[in-house]
Amino acid sequence: MLFRITAQIRLTDACYSLRYSPHILNQLAIVSCENFGIRGRSTIQLINNHDQLIFNWSDALFDMSFVETDPSLIVSASGDGSINLWQLNNTNSLPLLSLQEHKREVWCVHWSESRSNDALLSTSADGTIKLWNFNSSPIVYKTLSGHESVVYEARWHPRQSGLIASVSADCSLRLFDIKQSSNIINPRAHPTEILSVDWSKYDDHLLITGACDNRLRLWDIRMITNAITIFEGHEAAIRRVKFDPHRRDRLASTGYDGQLKLWNLNSTNIHTERFCKDFIYGLDWNLFERDKLAIGAWDRIVRLCEIVSI
Repeated sequence: MLFRITAQIRLTDACYSLRYSPHILNQLAIVSCENFGIRGRSTIQLINNHDQLIFNWSDALFDMSFVETDPSLIVSASGDGSINLWQLNNTNSLPLLSLQEHKREVWCVHWSESRSNDALLSTSADGTIKLWNFNSSPIVYKTLSGHESVVYEARWHPRQSGLIASVSADCSLRLFDIKQSSNIINPRAHPTEILSVDWSKYDDHLLITGACDNRLRLWDIRMITNAITIFEGHEAAIRRVKFDPHRRDRLASTGYDGQLKLWNLNSTNIHTERFCKDFIYGLDWNLFERDKLAIGAWDRIVRLCEIVSI
């Protein structure tokens, strides 16, 4: 067996997203939604070894991000179009701040990992990406337009602070350079809706996309018209893809086929584990320990995994 399950966390509802903390070893935040996010409440659970902190929200929550500059804060993306800022050392279950700027559901939030860019991005079903700085006025300092449908995910470049990659239901991959006020587009990066995108942590020009065509595509942003490599193997839409933060040549993906797959950029080898029959929405690598990752599925289980043989 390639993956060993080291622990299981049972939820009351379907997992939509999860993140490892960039600040604290083995701290994990999990977002889960009642009725699979269609309607009803949602929960943020913060797991730290055996300790647990829970926040409840009256609408669906689809994503969350740790605040890179403050270990006591986390931000969430809500189905009611709001962005919510939560204080983790506060027993009050209400958000510290709730801001309504998007016109429809917020699908993704990502705080910049660059030390020179203390900013948040959010993506929405209204087709926009909004950039937030909580230390400025107004807090939303830019709105990026161009996508023609739901923007499922966007990511700040880990080192180039003004560069953003985004993917959408309009089948496009877009690169926004906010410092140059320019953007580059591949209008048909996949023939279907694109659900996930991630930057390489080692190669500035590489990014990966995952889509409803069951394929991953690796891109060099210097020639974005054609993918470098197409990875095939998933049996349904790919919901999440993440580069390994500890290895240049490795990435993981999960999808609606209940599979976790491990890919090597330098070979055709695919390592697969089918953990359940439900959608796997949550995926993240442990930022402090090599070969460890977490996945969260609609079967209401978060599995902590370790790669044991490769």
